[in-house]
Amino acid sequence: MPITPLTIHTTLDNTPQPPEAVLTWELDRARAALRLLKQRLGDDRMRELLTPDTTAADAALTTWAHASQGRWRTAVTELTATGIDADRFLTWWQGRLQAGDRTALLAANPEHYLADSTGDRVEIIETLGTTPTRFLLHFHDDVPITAPDHATFPTRIGATGTLADGTEVLRVMHEFADTPTGLRIRLTVQFPEAAPDLLPTGHQWHFACEFTNWLQAAHAA
Repeated sequence: MPITPLTIHTTLDNTPQPPEAVLTWELDRARAALRLLKQRLGDDRMRELLTPDTTAADAALTTWAHASQGRWRTAVTELTATGIDADRFLTWWQGRLQAGDRTALLAANPEHYLADSTGDRVEIIETLGTTPTRFLLHFHDDVPITAPDHATFPTRIGATGTLADGTEVLRVMHEFADTPTGLRIRLTVQFPEAAPDLLPTGHQWHFACEFTNWLQAAHAA
């Protein structure tokens, strides 16, 4: 018997629903389920639960950092948005960081497990590559990431990420500029050169996901 394509039709109270509507509902409920679980677990339990993963990530990143001998590989993600300018977005986003708003910070990406921004650095557990990784993000102005047209971005926010022992394992530069109808964002990340391709390419998608969600939240605020 030949295999025929699967077709599913959904009707709610005699109203047909497209397949996309079911998937949209699923995504919304999946986000709600993740939010509930993260809230219930809390920071201490999350650290404990993911210790095997973060310990393995520490070892791998330390090896790649030492093997790279100070050389870095770069990946860039760019977004443009209409209906919101850079000042409005940054006021919301930096406000969430300063307030330690875990709900907003964790909701931006399903692989955000912990984001504690209440101190002078941000403690983060999120997936780098395929492994949940714990690192400390330090914001400062002298991150050595530049591009020929960096002057076209009036706002540049740089940071370095270190392991608990101080090993530097990533660098980021977030750049923001207004456009006639909204804003432009350029997100640059650097990992040790010896790290596998999945780290920089995976983080490009990570950036695209989290900043899309943050832009939507800022616009709705």
